Amino acid sequence: MHRRQFLTGLGISLGGATVGSSTRARTVITDTTAATADDRVDELLFDSSAGLLAAPRTDGGDPGFLPDAQIVAAAEPTATTVDRDGNDDTTAYPDGETIPLMAVDGSVVAFAAPFAPDDSDAGSYGNEDVLLNVFDAYADAGTIYWDDGHDQFYDRASHSAVAARADTAGHTVAATTDIADAVTREDAAAAVVTSPADPFSAAEQDALAAFAADGGLVVLMSQSDYKNYDATASLNDLADGIDTTIRFNDTQVTDDQHNAGAAFAPTTATFPSDDYASLLAARTDGTDDVTITADETYTVDVVRVTDGDTVDVRFRDGTTDTVRIVGIDTPETGQTTERVAEYEGITDAAALKARGDAATAYARDALGGQTVTLSFDAGGPARGDYGRLLGYLTLPDGTTYNRRAVADGMARVYASAFSQYDDYWAAEATARAAGDGLWELSDPTAIDGPDSRSVESLFFPDPVAVTGGQTVVASADSTPLVTADAAARVAAVGGPLIDEGFEPAESDGAATNEGHDVSMFVAELIDCLAADGLSAPVLVDGGHGQFGSDAALSAEDVAYFQRFLEGWSPAGVDLDGVTTLPHDTGPALCHDDGTPAASALIVSSPTTAFTAAERRAVADFADAGGAVILIGSAADTDALVRFAPLTDALDTTVGFTTTPVTDRTHNLGGDPTRPTTTALTEPAAVLGSNATSQ
Repeated sequence: MHRRQFLTGLGISLGGATVGSSTRARTVITDTTAATADDRVDELLFDSSAGLLAAPRTDGGDPGFLPDAQIVAAAEPTATTVDRDGNDDTTAYPDGETIPLMAVDGSVVAFAAPFAPDDSDAGSYGNEDVLLNVFDAYADAGTIYWDDGHDQFYDRASHSAVAARADTAGHTVAATTDIADAVTREDAAAAVVTSPADPFSAAEQDALAAFAADGGLVVLMSQSDYKNYDATASLNDLADGIDTTIRFNDTQVTDDQHNAGAAFAPTTATFPSDDYASLLAARTDGTDDVTITADETYTVDVVRVTDGDTVDVRFRDGTTDTVRIVGIDTPETGQTTERVAEYEGITDAAALKARGDAATAYARDALGGQTVTLSFDAGGPARGDYGRLLGYLTLPDGTTYNRRAVADGMARVYASAFSQYDDYWAAEATARAAGDGLWELSDPTAIDGPDSRSVESLFFPDPVAVTGGQTVVASADSTPLVTADAAARVAAVGGPLIDEGFEPAESDGAATNEGHDVSMFVAELIDCLAADGLSAPVLVDGGHGQFGSDAALSAEDVAYFQRFLEGWSPAGVDLDGVTTLPHDTGPALCHDDGTPAASALIVSSPTTAFTAAERRAVADFADAGGAVILIGSAADTDALVRFAPLTDALDTTVGFTTTPVTDRTHNLGGDPTRPTTTALTEPAAVLGSNATSQ
């Protein structure tokens, strides 16, 4: 197939690069010299990114590498690539070779990552500006059709923020499940395809090829091969069908030095060519995000309700932004998979998803077209990690939508350590007890109980060696990974082994904890240490930065352990987040009479220190008979020093070293930082048994 030459098909000039003719009229950024280093975006984010390649050589050899002249943005020199899904299908970049992350070929623009979804921090970088610049430069004033017809996770609905900005800039972004029909319409200006899980038919490829050949913009977005989410084969097949030189690498780009808080979210200011000044320009056309001050309130109009917990709002100056309604979570809608285990006692995923549609209708009825007051949590940021505003919406009648949705049973509380958590938790507990709204589906007593088999193997992600007490679990080379002090009712666990990210249901082909009975082990550990066994709620501390830390576990990170506990006994065992250890409202460590109100408190890698009152409350809980499970991680050794004052208050010998434990022979998925071990004994054999509930 004839390979399109660089920048053919568009009758415009981008920074001095002359391109061919087109039958389509289009709106173009004409001042390509204005975006100097001072005027362009400072940095771009490529969260969960693959890399770009060139089409295979005609001799059938390995894919080639794109020239700098086609590359708009590349990874920093500190970046590397890894075959994250373990399929041995990554193309290595030779030493010194640029790793392209954004490239242009004629009317095809390719990104190696989901470039501006709502659930990323793209809004805090220049990503939205660049994507809008692409629309301005390559698409006319018609409709930008977003392909939702190939089982994309990142569909049109997941890009509401940038779509709202595009609307302000004069574009229309619309979802379509028939991309072949959409690009033949008179108003078609662009087609956007994001990580298609399903392949494109020959008819669809032909329609997109004809559209691109006629000058229509085709935007292709890939993502890293983490858990094999990338759909690289579908994208490369489509790229071949539309005759572009660009191909997508089945890899994950990581950068330990330039990133947005994690190596898999590389950032870059490397722009190899001077020919793309207009695409990299920082926008000053009124579509940039409004500057928000977290301690102020804003009067806004709700212009779009995406679902029960996400809306778009318009500020008084005409700018729009997306608000993730803080403190709550409503069931998923559309194609997004519902994580049913997050909802206590609910097992019917289809029925829960229907409640997501009901929550959307509820939000549209309460918020649609309303002028509301937007405010922010006193204990948190105005924007979240994904760039969306995190806000409270106060209705004209003075009620707060966030809490009303929880109290009416339309939403669960999202345990994110927001300042109103305790009050919202109490409102949810009341709604659950009454069976209101979605809680009509909840029946914890119907959850299947766990098998009573013995625990024979465990795995630990990013563990550190632990010390003191009695060793319950060791690595293959006898390094302690779990120690316990039965007299103090405290255990130290070297890694966050119950992190839901390793559950088979979350893996999509990547290495999982299958065969390693992590939930059973932690439950048995609690059952042995708690005076009354595992018979009351388990609380997970989220008040010390755990929610925002990849090295820690909040209640939002252990949904599958929650489901396991619900089946532990005929009555079930609750799992709740706790943010205020010396409590007035919210989940309690102890009853007013001093007896334990919970079986265990789990505390993982705290990013903030414990106050004296908090340490006393935890010590009183342990003295009353509650178990305290401390979980560390080599992923944040700085956090480990914050355990020491707590273990002193608990008068225990167990604790953490800062020595990572790795194993190149016994590990999960070939990763030495995830050691597995069979060097363990049943907790009851080491600590004695208080089991009363099974």
